Amino acid sequence: MQLQPHSNRLKPEDIFGLLQEIYHEENLEDALKILTQRGLDLFNSTMAGIWLFQEKKFHSLTISARNEKQEKFLTHNDLPSDLRNFVEGGIEGNAFVALKMTLHEIDESGNERNLADSCDCYCFSAWSEALREFGVRRILCVPLVHFGQLFGLLTLFSDDPTSFDEESVYWLEQLMPLISSNVYEQQLRLAALEREQALSLLLRGTEILVKAVSEVQLLAEAGEMAMGILYLEAGFFHMEMDGEWKLRAPFGRLKQFEAVWQEWIQKDKQVNYPLGYVPNLKPALRILEENDQKDSAYPVKKILIQPIETYRGVVGELWLMDSGTSDLEQSQEILSAFVRMLSMALETIRQRRELEDLAMTDRLTGILNRQGFEQRIRGEMASTLRRGSTFLFLILDLDGFKNLNDTQGHPIGDLALRHVAQNLQKSVRQEDIVARTGGDEFTVILTDLKSGPDALIVMERLKNNLGLEKYGLGLSIGVAEFPTESKDYETLYKVSDHRLYIGKQNGKGHIVMGNTYAAE
Repeated sequence: MQLQPHSNRLKPEDIFGLLQEIYHEENLEDALKILTQRGLDLFNSTMAGIWLFQEKKFHSLTISARNEKQEKFLTHNDLPSDLRNFVEGGIEGNAFVALKMTLHEIDESGNERNLADSCDCYCFSAWSEALREFGVRRILCVPLVHFGQLFGLLTLFSDDPTSFDEESVYWLEQLMPLISSNVYEQQLRLAALEREQALSLLLRGTEILVKAVSEVQLLAEAGEMAMGILYLEAGFFHMEMDGEWKLRAPFGRLKQFEAVWQEWIQKDKQVNYPLGYVPNLKPALRILEENDQKDSAYPVKKILIQPIETYRGVVGELWLMDSGTSDLEQSQEILSAFVRMLSMALETIRQRRELEDLAMTDRLTGILNRQGFEQRIRGEMASTLRRGSTFLFLILDLDGFKNLNDTQGHPIGDLALRHVAQNLQKSVRQEDIVARTGGDEFTVILTDLKSGPDALIVMERLKNNLGLEKYGLGLSIGVAEFPTESKDYETLYKVSDHRLYIGKQNGKGHIVMGNTYAAE
């Protein structure tokens, strides 16, 4: 590299003063801002910029210039791709093998030469017009390297064709390893601080997730926590529900694009999983192609998919969106701990729900038991009053069931009860309620129905659908209307039970409803 002496000689105290200023700054960006600002005078530059090398790309960190127009230009333009390719060509893995500065000279015609290799080059061809306008004649690119690892690039621009002489380069060669070491330490300190904050949030979040009373609340809380712990902008949960995988609880910026993402995920699954979605068993990083990024309606470059696993297997996935501002791979340890905690909270809620379901479910038939029925009917009573409607409350009693048990044994009696329960559920609408509330007693709520001939036809059809002849059984039904005949559950039950008794007393096989009496 042929360099000429420069008239403004640098002094050791200038360099040491610069170092002291940089080392006194706790914030990395502020420290490097000092370097670019002071670099304008110390190294006879018109513009100076530092680009950090993160996730295998250069990102602008701090820019300084002699005037506002030059500063805006550097701020709003990425490094030229030719320069990036030139620098990145010296990288193997994370090691920087081309450990040298490069000095680029631009003549009055705009032609560019690399003085280090004495050859024509095109690193700044994309900026040639702007550089000519700014009168730039020399550009010095100085890598920030620590133990062979590239951290960034300091680029100095000068309108003086004699800039960056031997003395300037000498001091930069002494200065940059110290600056690079400081950058390395600052990044380590920042990473440690972020990790400490994330762990603190994780510990505090444990209490929040443990207190969640439903799966909906848990996923909503977990999404907000993920944003705080991992500095994310968006994401959602992809959960298995009754054999289908569905998008649930989108969080962050994704909420406003939920419908678009629902469509995008469904289309993606149809293309990649035509036989049905297969969940990821391990964390997976997905890089979106350019077309996928357009279809997603959200500026996502990468998706990190973290499986949510309980003792039942993978029951869901946490999909995290990275628009290029986060380093999700570096957060993998924190993320894994977070998802393990989420998995435990999810399993706790599901087990609690199963216990509650068991407490309200008849073990023999699988339909509601008395406790479950009483809870459902009270909710239906409130709903019916709000709608200004009515419902019919039926008590069904099997005729001849005791004889079936006595003559053919309890196992056959149990089969008969399961048979009746299954046929009952098939014979009513989804909004109706079916329960087993006693030995051979069943209760049914027929919603939005009044007493009368039409209701009697419905009940006759229900009775005929039970297949009672298979076990030689009959059926008696007592009916009461809510809220016409009673507005409380206990009285309603007594009215219906009394009518059932009247039917039994008159030869069984009857449907007794108000003043209506239907014989078999």
